[in-house]
Amino acid sequence: MKSTTSRRKDSTRDQIIHSYMDQLQESGRPPASVRRICQHLKISEEAFYKEFPTMDAVEKHFWKGWMDHLIKAVSNGKEWKSFTAKQQYLAFLFAFSEAGLKHRSLLEQRFGKLTLLCNPSWLDCLKDSFKDFAAELIGHGMESGEIASRGPLGNFYPEVLYIHWRSVLGYFLKDESHGFEQTDAFVQKTVEFAFDLLRTQVIDSAADLLRFLIPQITNFGRKH
Repeated sequence: MKSTTSRRKDSTRDQIIHSYMDQLQESGRPPASVRRICQHLKISEEAFYKEFPTMDAVEKHFWKGWMDHLIKAVSNGKEWKSFTAKQQYLAFLFAFSEAGLKHRSLLEQRFGKLTLLCNPSWLDCLKDSFKDFAAELIGHGMESGEIASRGPLGNFYPEVLYIHWRSVLGYFLKDESHGFEQTDAFVQKTVEFAFDLLRTQVIDSAADLLRFLIPQITNFGRKH
């Protein structure tokens, strides 16, 4: 059981997060200063800095908590351990689509104008949590033979899945179909394609081709 002091700290922490995110949604941008949050909550700046070292850390904590909660909820499912890696990833993406409805306006506000490869600092902790989850999922797939083990190349797989998740998020935010049926179809088709690649030699062949072409292109440029 948590002590009274611990509960009070958690309460202050939660209040800061809620105040920050409320002001973000209302104004379309993060709060102007720590002082503004403290005045709104009637707490001292010292109380704020005991919980968060910077303003950016507040939003980082929010998105990390959101991702961690989603991953935990999905992986605690009764059938999770019996799923293949592809089934686990699909379960995660469908759960994400449902959870995304609760925060759709916030997701549109923060992700709507981001390009696929744009990673602002407030996403750092969310990305780390996702990649840890993806690494476990990929390890599970390699153990079962569902995903081909390609040595050092396999280290890039979590990043690939992160980019894919961002593409699903982008599609979800633009989807105007009833019940977001098009997002479900997008998830099914792209995951099927991705796992087909991960268990074949296509990636190896592409890597070999790039290793061959890059020196050729470089040398060609020097000749001219």
